[in-house]
Amino acid sequence: MVSNGMYIRRRGGHFVFAALIVGHALLISSQVTTAAGHSALQGAILAVFAPLQRGGEALVSGVRSVWYGYVDLRAVREENRQLREKATRLEQALWMEREVVARYDRLSSILQLAERIPFDSIVAEVIGVDASSWFRTITVNRGLDRGVELNAPVVGPGGLVGRITAVGPHVAQVQLLADHECSVGALLVRTRTRGIVSGQGGAQLELKYVSNLEDVAVGDVVVTSGIDGIYPKGIAIGRVASVRNGPRLFKSITVEPAASLNRLEEVFVLEPIASNSELTEKVE
Repeated sequence: MVSNGMYIRRRGGHFVFAALIVGHALLISSQVTTAAGHSALQGAILAVFAPLQRGGEALVSGVRSVWYGYVDLRAVREENRQLREKATRLEQALWMEREVVARYDRLSSILQLAERIPFDSIVAEVIGVDASSWFRTITVNRGLDRGVELNAPVVGPGGLVGRITAVGPHVAQVQLLADHECSVGALLVRTRTRGIVSGQGGAQLELKYVSNLEDVAVGDVVVTSGIDGIYPKGIAIGRVASVRNGPRLFKSITVEPAASLNRLEEVFVLEPIASNSELTEKVE
């Protein structure tokens, strides 16, 4: 026990002695000046803490830079989002304006056509399409309540579209020229040759019963002849797209429709020929 106490006292004396030496060295270094005019102690302290200070400043600067960069990035992203939304709205407005102009052009074409047709007509909008491999029909938003009648001829921009085959209180069904069951009395304008235009279910029509001896050329205009009792005479059907002599008595002729049957949006429904005939008889 005595030996341990003596050992502790010796170690304590050593620590005190070391502390005195260090304190004495610090006191001396504080009084010794360098060539720059600073004390040696101050220079040692600066030498030890300067790198730590620079590192701390660099860390703070980096954190500040990252933070402001993050804030700026969020601001840029928000600005980009707003610009994208604005661009989308402007694009939608532009497309709406184009649609209005296109609709105006279509209606102008139909009105010009209606002015050339000496019959009362009803403007109708296409609201449904049935384009199967055999039957080709459309549905329009006019019916009995607007005076639409069965078998009434229907025309569109360019020429004849078809006829009304079914009519309800507010809608009606139109059989297109392209329908396999559709047949129209036709007349070649240049030669006054008659025939029958029939639908083939596709983009082109067929002109039947024209003799191989007749003069028919590509580009000849085909109009309604008026002999079928449904379509008034003189409405454009289309132009001859191809012609060749058939194996029997009649030519094989295809006709390109004057109206764009696959892109109809608005049409005119005319009065049936029977109604016009009755009106003429009453006037007479």
